[in-house]
Amino acid sequence: MAGNVPKSRGMFQYVFKHLMDSFKVGKREKVGTIIGRDPYGNIYYELPAQPQLGKRRPTRWYSAAEATNDAKNKEVWTGFDSDLPSEWESWLRFRRNEAPTEEEVMQSLALAELKKLNAAKLEEKRRTEMQAAGIDSGPPKPQDHEKTPYPKYANYEVMPGESENETKDKWKKYKNPYMKE
Repeated sequence: MAGNVPKSRGMFQYVFKHLMDSFKVGKREKVGTIIGRDPYGNIYYELPAQPQLGKRRPTRWYSAAEATNDAKNKEVWTGFDSDLPSEWESWLRFRRNEAPTEEEVMQSLALAELKKLNAAKLEEKRRTEMQAAGIDSGPPKPQDHEKTPYPKYANYEVMPGESENETKDKWKKYKNPYMKE
Protein backbone atom coordinates (compact mmCIF):
# COMPACT_ATOMS: atom_id res chain seq x y z
CA MET A 1 0.00 0.00 0.00
CA ALA A 2 2.87 2.36 0.76
CA GLY A 3 4.22 1.96 -2.79
CA ASN A 4 1.08 3.51 -4.39
CA VAL A 5 1.24 6.83 -2.49
CA PRO A 6 1.91 9.79 -4.83
CA LYS A 7 5.20 11.59 -4.22
CA SER A 8 3.76 15.03 -3.57
CA ARG A 9 6.80 16.22 -1.62
CA GLY A 10 9.03 15.62 -4.66
CA MET A 11 6.66 17.59 -6.86
CA PHE A 12 6.70 20.59 -4.51
CA GLN A 13 10.49 20.48 -4.29
CA TYR A 14 10.73 20.34 -8.08
CA VAL A 15 8.40 23.33 -8.55
CA PHE A 16 10.07 25.36 -5.78
CA LYS A 17 13.57 24.65 -7.14
CA HIS A 18 12.63 25.78 -10.65
CA LEU A 19 10.84 28.84 -9.27
CA MET A 20 13.96 29.85 -7.36
CA ASP A 21 16.17 29.16 -10.38
CA SER A 22 14.03 31.48 -12.49
CA PHE A 23 14.94 34.33 -10.12
CA LYS A 24 18.66 33.81 -10.73
CA VAL A 25 18.76 36.45 -13.41
CA GLY A 26 22.33 37.45 -12.57
CA LYS A 27 23.62 34.06 -13.70
CA ARG A 28 22.33 34.59 -17.25
CA GLU A 29 24.73 35.88 -19.88
CA LYS A 30 24.60 39.61 -20.40
CA VAL A 31 26.29 40.00 -23.78
CA GLY A 32 24.75 38.38 -26.82
CA THR A 33 26.47 37.12 -29.90
CA ILE A 34 26.14 39.18 -33.06
CA ILE A 35 24.07 37.19 -35.53
CA GLY A 36 24.04 39.63 -38.43
CA ARG A 37 23.52 43.09 -39.88
CA ASP A 38 21.05 44.47 -42.39
CA PRO A 39 21.45 47.09 -45.16
CA TYR A 40 19.95 49.77 -42.89
CA GLY A 41 22.77 49.36 -40.35
CA ASN A 42 20.81 47.52 -37.63
CA ILE A 43 22.75 44.87 -35.68
CA TYR A 44 20.99 41.69 -34.49
CA TYR A 45 21.93 39.74 -31.35
CA GLU A 46 20.95 36.46 -29.71
CA LEU A 47 21.44 34.86 -26.31
CA PRO A 48 21.10 31.07 -26.39
CA ALA A 49 18.40 29.34 -24.38
CA GLN A 50 19.34 28.34 -20.83
CA PRO A 51 16.67 25.93 -19.54
CA GLN A 52 18.42 25.50 -16.18
CA LEU A 53 17.69 29.20 -15.51
CA GLY A 54 14.13 29.09 -16.78
CA LYS A 55 14.84 30.45 -20.27
CA ARG A 56 13.51 27.87 -22.72
CA ARG A 57 13.78 30.08 -25.80
CA PRO A 58 16.72 32.19 -26.91
CA THR A 59 16.53 35.93 -26.41
CA ARG A 60 16.74 37.97 -29.61
CA TRP A 61 16.97 41.74 -30.09
CA TYR A 62 18.51 44.38 -32.31
CA SER A 63 20.19 47.72 -31.88
CA ALA A 64 19.13 50.44 -34.28
CA ALA A 65 21.58 52.13 -36.62
CA GLU A 66 21.41 55.56 -35.01
CA ALA A 67 19.45 57.52 -32.43
CA THR A 68 17.15 60.23 -33.75
CA ASN A 69 15.83 63.41 -32.20
CA ASP A 70 12.78 65.24 -33.44
CA ALA A 71 12.51 68.99 -34.03
CA LYS A 72 11.56 69.78 -30.43
CA ASN A 73 14.70 68.00 -29.03
CA LYS A 74 12.54 65.37 -27.42
CA GLU A 75 14.31 62.05 -27.35
CA VAL A 76 12.66 59.44 -29.55
CA TRP A 77 13.05 55.82 -28.51
CA THR A 78 16.00 54.47 -30.41
CA GLY A 79 14.95 51.95 -33.01
CA PHE A 80 11.22 52.30 -32.41
CA ASP A 81 10.62 53.64 -35.88
CA SER A 82 13.67 52.21 -37.63
CA ASP A 83 13.48 50.28 -40.88
CA LEU A 84 13.53 46.50 -40.45
CA PRO A 85 13.60 44.02 -43.31
CA SER A 86 10.74 41.54 -43.02
CA GLU A 87 13.13 38.58 -42.88
CA TRP A 88 14.89 39.96 -39.81
CA GLU A 89 11.60 40.85 -38.15
CA SER A 90 10.34 37.30 -38.61
CA TRP A 91 13.58 36.01 -37.06
CA LEU A 92 13.17 38.37 -34.08
CA ARG A 93 9.60 37.14 -33.52
CA PHE A 94 10.63 33.45 -33.73
CA ARG A 95 8.70 32.88 -36.96
CA ARG A 96 11.87 31.45 -38.46
CA ASN A 97 14.64 29.52 -36.73
CA GLU A 98 17.64 30.49 -38.85
CA ALA A 99 18.79 34.07 -39.32
CA PRO A 100 18.29 35.36 -42.87
CA THR A 101 21.23 35.56 -45.22
CA GLU A 102 22.31 38.82 -46.80
CA GLU A 103 21.26 37.48 -50.22
CA GLU A 104 17.70 36.84 -48.97
CA VAL A 105 17.40 40.35 -47.58
CA MET A 106 18.83 42.01 -50.70
CA GLN A 107 16.57 39.93 -52.95
CA SER A 108 13.53 40.96 -50.92
CA LEU A 109 14.50 44.65 -51.03
CA ALA A 110 15.08 44.45 -54.80
CA LEU A 111 11.65 42.86 -55.23
CA ALA A 112 10.07 45.67 -53.19
CA GLU A 113 11.75 48.28 -55.41
CA LEU A 114 10.50 46.46 -58.51
CA LYS A 115 6.95 46.48 -57.11
CA LYS A 116 7.17 50.23 -56.47
CA LEU A 117 8.39 50.82 -60.01
CA ASN A 118 5.60 48.69 -61.52
CA ALA A 119 2.99 50.43 -59.36
CA ALA A 120 4.21 53.83 -60.57
CA LYS A 121 3.99 52.68 -64.21
CA LEU A 122 0.45 51.36 -63.71
CA GLU A 123 -0.63 54.58 -62.01
CA GLU A 124 0.79 56.68 -64.85
CA LYS A 125 -1.02 54.47 -67.39
CA ARG A 126 -4.28 54.85 -65.44
CA ARG A 127 -3.89 58.64 -65.35
CA THR A 128 -3.31 58.91 -69.09
CA GLU A 129 -6.33 56.68 -69.82
CA MET A 130 -8.54 58.78 -67.54
CA GLN A 131 -7.32 62.03 -69.07
CA ALA A 132 -7.94 60.66 -72.58
CA ALA A 133 -11.50 59.78 -71.56
CA GLY A 134 -11.98 63.29 -70.10
CA ILE A 135 -12.26 62.11 -66.48
CA ASP A 136 -10.61 63.98 -63.62
CA SER A 137 -7.49 61.97 -62.76
CA GLY A 138 -6.71 63.82 -59.52
CA PRO A 139 -7.14 62.42 -56.06
CA PRO A 140 -10.74 61.81 -54.99
CA LYS A 141 -12.63 64.62 -53.31
CA PRO A 142 -13.31 64.14 -49.59
CA GLN A 143 -16.75 62.75 -48.90
CA ASP A 144 -19.11 64.26 -46.34
CA HIS A 145 -18.07 61.95 -43.52
CA GLU A 146 -14.38 62.73 -44.19
CA LYS A 147 -14.72 66.50 -43.97
CA THR A 148 -13.83 68.17 -40.69
CA PRO A 149 -16.92 69.28 -38.78
CA TYR A 150 -15.14 72.33 -37.43
CA PRO A 151 -13.56 75.28 -39.25
CA LYS A 152 -9.80 75.65 -39.75
CA TYR A 153 -8.18 79.03 -39.33
CA ALA A 154 -4.77 79.97 -40.73
CA ASN A 155 -3.55 81.57 -37.50
CA TYR A 156 -4.41 78.53 -35.30
CA GLU A 157 -2.67 75.17 -35.16
CA VAL A 158 -4.63 72.05 -36.10
CA MET A 159 -2.34 69.74 -34.13
CA PRO A 160 -0.60 71.32 -31.13
CA GLY A 161 3.08 71.83 -31.83
CA GLU A 162 2.88 71.04 -35.55
CA SER A 163 2.96 73.58 -38.31
CA GLU A 164 1.26 73.07 -41.67
CA ASN A 165 4.62 72.41 -43.38
CA GLU A 166 5.49 69.58 -40.97
CA THR A 167 2.22 67.73 -41.64
CA LYS A 168 2.82 67.86 -45.40
CA ASP A 169 6.31 66.37 -45.03
CA LYS A 170 5.23 63.74 -42.49
CA TRP A 171 4.29 61.17 -45.16
CA LYS A 172 7.19 61.92 -47.52
CA LYS A 173 9.16 58.89 -46.31
CA TYR A 174 6.29 56.51 -47.15
CA LYS A 175 5.49 57.75 -50.67
CA ASN A 176 6.54 55.82 -53.75
CA PRO A 177 9.71 57.51 -55.05
CA TYR A 178 8.88 56.57 -58.65
CA MET A 179 5.45 58.28 -58.71
CA LYS A 180 5.07 61.55 -60.60
CA GLU A 181 3.22 64.18 -58.66
